[in-house]
Amino acid sequence: MNKKNGKMKFEEDEIYLAKIDEIGNKIYEIYNKSGRRDLVMIYETKEDKIYSYIYEDFKKSLNQRSRDILKEQYQEAMKSGKIVLFIRDEERRKFKSYTI
Repeated sequence: MNKKNGKMKFEEDEIYLAKIDEIGNKIYEIYNKSGRRDLVMIYETKEDKIYSYIYEDFKKSLNQRSRDILKEQYQEAMKSGKIVLFIRDEERRKFKSYTI
């Protein structure tokens, strides 16, 4: 990876992490009010909205490589009492996951 691409990735991560700081409480609120623990959260940047999906249903919508990655990330999140959050950024054409 060249420096330009590395810098761009770092800047994107900073943007997304700042957004997670901003919306984190709302994500936890939605998650906790649901009464479910098998959710994956999605933040849509274009709409500025947070959605929740049942893990198994969401996993079925992904390709096999993404399913494998999600499965591992989800299992680790459950062990540590955390939530898997995806950020869909259509403007930058990014779909990234975080454990929060």
